[in-house]
Order: sequence, then structure tokens, then C-alpha cells
Amino acid sequence: MGALLGAGLAVMAMPATPVAPRQAVSKTAATPDTTQHYIKKVLAIGDSMTGWMAERLNAYGEINGFDVATVVWDGSTISKWGSTPRLKEIIDEQKPDLIVVSLGMNELFESNPASRLEAPVSRILEAAGKTPLLWVGPPSWPGKAKGAKLNDWLASRLGAGRFFRSFDLEIPRQSSTNPHPSRQGMEQWVDSMVKWIPGNTSLRFRSLDAPAPGRMSRGKTFVYRRLKEQL
Repeated sequence: MGALLGAGLAVMAMPATPVAPRQAVSKTAATPDTTQHYIKKVLAIGDSMTGWMAERLNAYGEINGFDVATVVWDGSTISKWGSTPRLKEIIDEQKPDLIVVSLGMNELFESNPASRLEAPVSRILEAAGKTPLLWVGPPSWPGKAKGAKLNDWLASRLGAGRFFRSFDLEIPRQSSTNPHPSRQGMEQWVDSMVKWIPGNTSLRFRSLDAPAPGRMSRGKTFVYRRLKEQL
């Protein structure tokens, strides 16, 4: 090894002490765990469209690492949800990473949404607070030409990445005059929304692989109320 110089003096080299091979540093330990930022709990709220929608979404959750809590208020409106203090309580109880709102079907023909729905929409957003929110807009009503005005206003009010426009989708319905999708139609609707999420929102899921066709399931929390019932 030769002599080493220290403090200007020649020092005889000593036999080298064996050095243990350097152990590889675990990348897992050195890299921050980002899984905590993935969406693990979704709260789906809304009108009668919400039940099957949440069941298809929960089927995604079963294979992609998240659970869907559901509160269906049958026949409800944007105005009803915007006026109930229970909304904030439900959000505080469930502590979701994402709120999915399915409202507007029962106000689809509203001719002046900006003046009549601004206040309840604002209250819904205030209740959500910092929790990310995705509003699933209502589909068209079979045989009716109205509804674009409400959808256009909701898209503008909520902004990019928070509104999924369903109005232009061609989905099977329960009948030629019934706006409610069939189970197959709901599956197509939710699948379209899920495919839209990665390229149009900042929402982070561990993955969004599609469940088997026809697969629907309920999460740990599933609440159904009729309009005249209290949430």
C-alpha cells in the first residue's frame, strides 16, 4: 500500500483491515411513501342515479385499492343538498379523499341555473372544503331537447377537472322515456367517467383497472333515503 503522509511524517503502512462489502441501500426506505396520497376513500352522494353508479365505482375500488361510501337521497336536487346541514356532517363522518356528486337530473330543465342554483352549489362546495370533488353531470332526458344549459353552467361554475359531462353520452336507458340508465347503461357511464379521469383531473388513484363486465358491489357504507325522509 506504501507509506502514508500525515503531519509531515512518514508512517509505515499497517496491514489493511478487511472492509465489509457495502450493503445496497433500500430504495423503499429512501423513497418517501407516496401511497398515502392515493385516493382510498370515495364518498358518493346524490339523487337516484347515485346507487348503481356507486356500485360500479366500488367494483373498481375492489381491485384498485379504494372503498366507496354511498348516500342516496332519492328524488333530491342540487337545492336540497345545498340546504341541508347533514352534508357537512356526512363528509366529516366519512372523511373521504374524494367526493363524487351526482346531481342535476331533477333540475335538468332549469332555464336560469346561474341565478337559481349558484347559492346551493356554493354551499355544496363549501361543505366539501379542501376535499377534492368530482361532479358527474346529468345525462340527457330521452325525447327531450333541454338540459344543455344546466350542463354548460355547471361545467363553467365548477371548472376544468371537477365536472364530467355526461349529457352527450349515448347510454342504454330503462325505457324510451326513462332517463335512468339500465344496469348496462350505468356500467358504460361509469366506465366512461373512469377513463376520463387520468387525462382530465389531478386525482390520484393507485390504479384504475376495469372490473369484469357486469360487476357491481356495495362499499362498507350504503345509505338510501327517500326525498321525504331525513338524511
